Amino acid sequence: MTRLKATESGVALTFETAEVAALRDLARQLSELLGGGVPDHGTDAVRDRLFPRAYVDPTEDRAERDFQSVVHDDLVLAKSDAIRAVVVALDSGRERRGRVEVVLARAALEQWVSALNDVRLALGVTLGVTDDSSEESDASSDDDPRSLGFAMYDWLTYLQGALVDVLLDGLEGDES
Repeated sequence: MTRLKATESGVALTFETAEVAALRDLARQLSELLGGGVPDHGTDAVRDRLFPRAYVDPTEDRAERDFQSVVHDDLVLAKSDAIRAVVVALDSGRERRGRVEVVLARAALEQWVSALNDVRLALGVTLGVTDDSSEESDASSDDDPRSLGFAMYDWLTYLQGALVDVLLDGLEGDES
Protein backbone atom coordinates (compact mmCIF):
# COMPACT_ATOMS: atom_id res chain seq x y z
CA MET A 1 0.00 0.00 0.00
CA THR A 2 1.20 3.48 -0.82
CA ARG A 3 2.84 5.38 2.00
CA LEU A 4 3.17 9.14 2.05
CA LYS A 5 5.46 11.27 4.17
CA ALA A 6 5.40 15.07 3.95
CA THR A 7 8.81 16.73 3.81
CA GLU A 8 9.82 20.38 4.07
CA SER A 9 9.99 20.73 0.31
CA GLY A 10 7.25 18.34 -0.82
CA VAL A 11 6.49 14.69 -0.20
CA ALA A 12 8.09 11.25 -0.25
CA LEU A 13 5.87 8.49 -1.63
CA THR A 14 6.59 4.80 -1.23
CA PHE A 15 4.86 2.53 -3.73
CA GLU A 16 4.68 -1.22 -4.07
CA THR A 17 6.12 -2.31 -7.42
CA ALA A 18 2.62 -3.34 -8.58
CA GLU A 19 1.41 0.21 -7.89
CA VAL A 20 4.29 1.61 -9.94
CA ALA A 21 3.39 -0.72 -12.81
CA ALA A 22 -0.26 0.36 -12.58
CA LEU A 23 0.66 4.06 -12.62
CA ARG A 24 2.92 3.54 -15.63
CA ASP A 25 0.19 1.68 -17.50
CA LEU A 26 -2.44 4.31 -16.68
CA ALA A 27 -0.05 7.07 -17.78
CA ARG A 28 0.53 5.26 -21.08
CA GLN A 29 -3.18 4.83 -21.67
CA LEU A 30 -3.91 8.46 -20.87
CA SER A 31 -1.13 9.61 -23.20
CA GLU A 32 -2.79 7.64 -26.00
CA LEU A 33 -6.13 9.31 -25.28
CA LEU A 34 -4.65 12.80 -25.53
CA GLY A 35 -3.64 12.43 -29.16
CA GLY A 36 -5.92 12.89 -32.10
CA GLY A 37 -6.56 16.60 -32.20
CA VAL A 38 -9.64 18.45 -31.08
CA PRO A 39 -12.32 15.92 -30.13
CA ASP A 40 -15.55 15.81 -32.09
CA HIS A 41 -17.80 16.15 -29.05
CA GLY A 42 -20.27 13.37 -28.56
CA THR A 43 -18.18 10.68 -30.25
CA ASP A 44 -15.91 9.66 -27.34
CA ALA A 45 -17.18 10.07 -23.78
CA VAL A 46 -13.71 9.85 -22.23
CA ARG A 47 -12.22 12.53 -24.48
CA ASP A 48 -15.36 14.64 -23.94
CA ARG A 49 -14.66 14.47 -20.20
CA LEU A 50 -10.97 15.31 -20.60
CA PHE A 51 -11.73 18.20 -22.98
CA PRO A 52 -15.16 19.53 -22.00
CA ARG A 53 -17.00 21.99 -24.17
CA ALA A 54 -16.67 25.66 -23.31
CA TYR A 55 -19.98 26.44 -25.03
CA VAL A 56 -22.72 24.02 -24.09
CA ASP A 57 -25.36 25.71 -26.27
CA PRO A 58 -25.44 23.80 -29.58
CA THR A 59 -26.11 27.06 -31.44
CA GLU A 60 -22.60 28.12 -30.39
CA ASP A 61 -20.78 25.37 -32.28
CA ARG A 62 -18.72 27.87 -34.27
CA ALA A 63 -17.63 29.65 -31.07
CA GLU A 64 -16.78 26.24 -29.58
CA ARG A 65 -14.62 25.30 -32.60
CA ASP A 66 -12.86 28.68 -32.42
CA PHE A 67 -12.25 28.27 -28.69
CA GLN A 68 -10.93 24.72 -29.09
CA SER A 69 -8.63 25.78 -31.93
CA VAL A 70 -7.02 28.29 -29.56
CA VAL A 71 -6.74 26.24 -26.35
CA HIS A 72 -6.71 22.55 -27.29
CA ASP A 73 -3.00 22.23 -28.08
CA ASP A 74 -2.08 24.02 -24.84
CA LEU A 75 -4.39 21.72 -22.86
CA VAL A 76 -2.84 18.64 -24.47
CA LEU A 77 0.65 19.96 -23.74
CA ALA A 78 -0.15 20.66 -20.08
CA LYS A 79 -1.80 17.25 -19.63
CA SER A 80 1.08 15.50 -21.41
CA ASP A 81 3.65 17.33 -19.32
CA ALA A 82 1.84 16.26 -16.14
CA ILE A 83 1.78 12.63 -17.25
CA ARG A 84 5.44 12.81 -18.23
CA ALA A 85 6.26 14.21 -14.76
CA VAL A 86 4.66 11.14 -13.18
CA VAL A 87 6.65 8.75 -15.38
CA VAL A 88 9.92 10.66 -14.87
CA ALA A 89 9.44 10.61 -11.10
CA LEU A 90 8.71 6.89 -11.17
CA ASP A 91 11.79 6.31 -13.35
CA SER A 92 13.98 8.24 -10.92
CA GLY A 93 12.52 6.57 -7.84
CA ARG A 94 14.75 4.56 -5.54
CA GLU A 95 13.90 0.86 -5.46
CA ARG A 96 14.38 -1.14 -2.26
CA ARG A 97 12.92 -4.45 -1.19
CA GLY A 98 10.06 -4.50 -3.71
CA ARG A 99 9.12 -0.90 -3.10
CA VAL A 100 9.90 2.32 -4.93
CA GLU A 101 10.38 5.63 -3.11
CA VAL A 102 9.60 8.76 -5.11
CA VAL A 103 10.40 12.21 -3.76
CA LEU A 104 8.32 15.05 -5.19
CA ALA A 105 8.97 18.77 -4.90
CA ARG A 106 6.03 21.19 -4.82
CA ALA A 107 5.93 21.79 -8.61
CA ALA A 108 5.93 18.06 -9.27
CA LEU A 109 3.14 17.62 -6.71
CA GLU A 110 0.91 19.93 -8.72
CA GLN A 111 1.64 18.00 -11.90
CA TRP A 112 0.90 14.70 -10.17
CA VAL A 113 -2.43 16.03 -8.88
CA SER A 114 -3.32 17.15 -12.40
CA ALA A 115 -2.30 13.84 -13.99
CA LEU A 116 -4.13 11.80 -11.34
CA ASN A 117 -7.22 13.93 -11.89
CA ASP A 118 -7.16 13.21 -15.63
CA VAL A 119 -6.60 9.48 -15.05
CA ARG A 120 -9.49 9.43 -12.57
CA LEU A 121 -11.75 11.29 -15.02
CA ALA A 122 -10.98 8.82 -17.81
CA LEU A 123 -11.35 5.78 -15.56
CA GLY A 124 -14.52 7.18 -14.00
CA VAL A 125 -16.17 7.57 -17.41
CA THR A 126 -15.10 4.06 -18.39
CA LEU A 127 -16.55 2.63 -15.15
CA GLY A 128 -19.71 4.73 -15.32
CA VAL A 129 -18.99 6.58 -12.08
CA THR A 130 -21.75 9.02 -11.26
CA ASP A 131 -22.72 11.22 -8.35
CA ASP A 132 -24.98 8.39 -7.14
CA SER A 133 -22.63 6.74 -4.64
CA SER A 134 -25.02 3.84 -3.91
CA GLU A 135 -24.71 2.73 -7.55
CA GLU A 136 -20.91 2.73 -7.25
CA SER A 137 -20.87 0.64 -4.08
CA ASP A 138 -23.19 -1.94 -5.68
CA ALA A 139 -21.04 -2.08 -8.82
CA SER A 140 -17.84 -2.59 -6.86
CA SER A 141 -18.82 -5.99 -5.45
CA ASP A 142 -16.44 -8.88 -6.11
CA ASP A 143 -18.92 -10.33 -8.63
CA ASP A 144 -18.78 -7.23 -10.80
CA PRO A 145 -16.13 -7.38 -13.54
CA ARG A 146 -15.47 -3.68 -12.87
CA SER A 147 -14.46 -4.29 -9.23
CA LEU A 148 -10.73 -4.06 -9.99
CA GLY A 149 -11.37 -0.81 -11.85
CA PHE A 150 -13.28 0.57 -8.88
CA ALA A 151 -10.48 -0.46 -6.53
CA MET A 152 -8.04 1.38 -8.80
CA TYR A 153 -10.34 4.41 -8.89
CA ASP A 154 -10.54 4.43 -5.08
CA TRP A 155 -6.74 4.16 -4.78
CA LEU A 156 -6.22 7.02 -7.25
CA THR A 157 -8.77 9.10 -5.34
CA TYR A 158 -6.92 8.43 -2.07
CA LEU A 159 -3.55 9.28 -3.65
CA GLN A 160 -4.80 12.47 -5.27
CA GLY A 161 -6.51 13.56 -2.05
CA ALA A 162 -3.38 12.93 0.00
CA LEU A 163 -1.28 15.00 -2.42
CA VAL A 164 -3.85 17.81 -2.37
CA ASP A 165 -3.68 17.78 1.43
CA VAL A 166 0.11 18.16 1.27
CA LEU A 167 -0.28 21.08 -1.14
CA LEU A 168 -2.87 22.73 1.10
CA ASP A 169 -0.71 22.24 4.19
CA GLY A 170 2.15 23.92 2.31
CA LEU A 171 -0.10 26.87 1.48
CA GLU A 172 -1.09 27.27 5.11
CA GLY A 173 2.60 27.28 6.06
CA ASP A 174 3.33 29.94 3.42
CA GLU A 175 0.79 32.33 4.92
CA SER A 176 2.30 32.48 8.41
